Amino acid sequence: MMTSFSGLPGRISILALLLLVAVSCKKGDDTVAAPQTIPDRVLEDSQFSLLRVALAYAGVSDALKSGNLTLFAPTDSAFQASGFGSISSIQSLSRDQVRSMMLYHVLYGSVTSAQIPSGFNAVETVGKGIAFFTKSNDGTIYINNAKLTQPDLVTANGYIHKVNRLLTPSAGNLLTTIQSNPNLTFLAAAVKRIGTSNPTLLATLNNSSSTNTVTVFAPNDEAFKADSRYNTITAIESADQQTLANTLLYHVTSGVLFSNQLKTGTLTSLFNTNKFTVTVAPNQITLKGNRNATFATIRQADIPTTSGLIHVIDKVLQP
Repeated sequence: MMTSFSGLPGRISILALLLLVAVSCKKGDDTVAAPQTIPDRVLEDSQFSLLRVALAYAGVSDALKSGNLTLFAPTDSAFQASGFGSISSIQSLSRDQVRSMMLYHVLYGSVTSAQIPSGFNAVETVGKGIAFFTKSNDGTIYINNAKLTQPDLVTANGYIHKVNRLLTPSAGNLLTTIQSNPNLTFLAAAVKRIGTSNPTLLATLNNSSSTNTVTVFAPNDEAFKADSRYNTITAIESADQQTLANTLLYHVTSGVLFSNQLKTGTLTSLFNTNKFTVTVAPNQITLKGNRNATFATIRQADIPTTSGLIHVIDKVLQP
């Protein structure tokens, strides 16, 4: 029986061609399906043009490619709402400042929105700052005062959650933050004055724990200067310690209350549970003490610390 080889070269050529196409398709599929890291996803999203600039300027893009991480990613509108709406405004800060800011938006581990516990929780960021989560019963999530607007974007090394605000890093506890703020020098002097007479308040402000948190409505220097009792540092240093301590306690309330959590009504202070009034309007939040003739306005809101929160106000509240 004679074996016929008729047409074999043509068949071999067709088989080789099919194999070549199959290999090429596989290579192409691999390229398309290659897993994207967090920086890859940021790079391709049109809402992250300013975030890309900030990450590159801070030199942290490569660091976000490895390990399991979660990025709370401010969109362009988030940067704009926080006063950083241009490349030049971002680069007006030092690289170290922007690096600290960017790493404050990152958590170790892959954290989905479903894994964030309900209620109020504190967490340490990659930048070693403390951030605060608030998750309501309807599933709405805030990190500090920033709302998660598009959660759970999957990447090869973790998750991205889009947020509508740029987060301000916490730089220390309440006392350290007050002492380092150039607009709170009178308040720092007042805290120092009452330190020995009211060690509890000093310990509260100097606490580094994120478990016993408070919110301080901190009068700025202009607020103290407008108060005849405390209008100079010398006056503060010679003020009656108990009266001054009571005044400071009246500016402190238990827990962390970001501006988005404040509601029109009253808040209970640490001064003998005395209350003060809060009025929330669309573009302004005001406070009024029991003996104040006019309202104080929050001039700088939502300054996080490792042990609580500060809102800077423009009047001293009177209990």
